[in-house]
Amino acid sequence: MRRFVFLPLLAVFLLGWAAPVHAEPAFGSNCLSCHSELQTNTIVVFNEDTLADPDESATGAPDRGVLPVFLASRGQVKTLQVQVEDLSADDTYAVQLSRLRYSGVEGGGTLVYSGDCDWPQWGDSAPYYTDPVVRYQWGTGPTTFAFTIYVDPSATPDYYDLMFAVAGMFDADGGLFYARQHFYLQVMPTLIGDIDGDGDVDYADSSLFVPILLGMDQSRTDLCDMNGDSVVDGKDIQLFIDALMAGQ
Repeated sequence: MRRFVFLPLLAVFLLGWAAPVHAEPAFGSNCLSCHSELQTNTIVVFNEDTLADPDESATGAPDRGVLPVFLASRGQVKTLQVQVEDLSADDTYAVQLSRLRYSGVEGGGTLVYSGDCDWPQWGDSAPYYTDPVVRYQWGTGPTTFAFTIYVDPSATPDYYDLMFAVAGMFDADGGLFYARQHFYLQVMPTLIGDIDGDGDVDYADSSLFVPILLGMDQSRTDLCDMNGDSVVDGKDIQLFIDALMAGQ
């Protein structure tokens, strides 16, 4: 799994790609300007948390029907996963996480992030593509990909319409193809005690609470500070148990 290093910025999302290879699509446009052959069933979201069909009527966002959803609490690091399927040996491809500029589909929440490269699309020069490692090869390269997003504590709770995209070339004839899969990232209000970010406080969180209480894990102390005194200690134990029991 590729992981990303984030710098502390005042943004809803910070997004990075390890070991980037910088390139830009031809004509300064999007992948479809060259990779015009649209493939189906080539890229598939997996390990999503749930499925949902949010109500877009208030914002006028496209109604995409039921899509996979990754749940993320504010202040959480979340891994998004995708697979490439059904290509032939020696077909080449690159995988991206894109369309990060769109607002939330139910409440119009703002999605602010820091991209790692500048690939203009529709005349907009904002950096909203990840920078892929170019020319993976089917049969020898990876077919599963992980993108890690940090959700800022001030993020607006909402559904965000994101997309995995594959741009590639068929080895047999040199034809350029493109595939895409939309999904939602649902940002939820921070629930103190919900250490795994699945929207509730349950026994899955208790195994994460103990090492943080003992000082062995410093990554999610804000979610274990049950009494809000900026310290995770014995005073938080009973409050965590109360939240745990209330969630049953």
